[in-house]
Amino acid sequence: RFRRPTGRRAVLPVLALGALFVHPVTTAGQDGPDLWRTHVEFGFTGASGNTSFSILTASASLARLHQEIYELDVSGRLRWGRSDGRTIANDVQGTIKFDWHPKDVFSPFVFATASRDQIRNVDARLLAGGGAKWTFLQPSEETKMSISLAAVIDHENYDLAPGSTAEEVINVGRWSWRAKFDHEFGEGATLQHVTFWMPRVSDFGDYIVDVSNSLSSPLLSNLSLVITHSYIHEEIPPPGAFRDDQRLGVVLRVSL
Repeated sequence: RFRRPTGRRAVLPVLALGALFVHPVTTAGQDGPDLWRTHVEFGFTGASGNTSFSILTASASLARLHQEIYELDVSGRLRWGRSDGRTIANDVQGTIKFDWHPKDVFSPFVFATASRDQIRNVDARLLAGGGAKWTFLQPSEETKMSISLAAVIDHENYDLAPGSTAEEVINVGRWSWRAKFDHEFGEGATLQHVTFWMPRVSDFGDYIVDVSNSLSSPLLSNLSLVITHSYIHEEIPPPGAFRDDQRLGVVLRVSL
């Protein structure tokens, strides 16, 4: 039987864009110090003895900031964990996003996200689309709120158990509604909240809710402590997976 490309093959092209990370480090001085923003995050939790487990998280992001005209953002994330000899986390994700005139009240954007999550039986997933953002509240440079609407193509390739009669590949169109709040406190601490609601175009009963929160506080000039929380609900989850996933993490962020 013909086998569709695995999640690893689908994700690697997006993550390969991480090669761009090397370029700004060597040329930022030529382009000006404010044109690039690079973050690297690491987190690890482990225990041994009566209970043994380890969870590693790592992510990196690179943004080309020319916000009077555009913003290009490339990011990648991986999470891996084991507990008492079994895998409890194994997922990877890569995203590329382009915003046109992001400082304007209304600004268009396009994006693509490729991911793989073995625990949720997702061999490959591709979300790609475009839309517009409305920044309806920005009382200061430190605080802003925005909402956006996008049309999205959702392609999923499942890793089915032997004998499963579920569909292996799903292709649907979705709407993506996003609400976002950013606030910067004194001395560099930041708070961010993002909520996505992504109903299927032909059936609003098939929807995804994705909520993420982060609070960061600087420790040194280029080192911050970040607390993250995420909640994902898929009304129709992948075969063999639960509807809800919730994660809480503490990571160190290095700004380059």
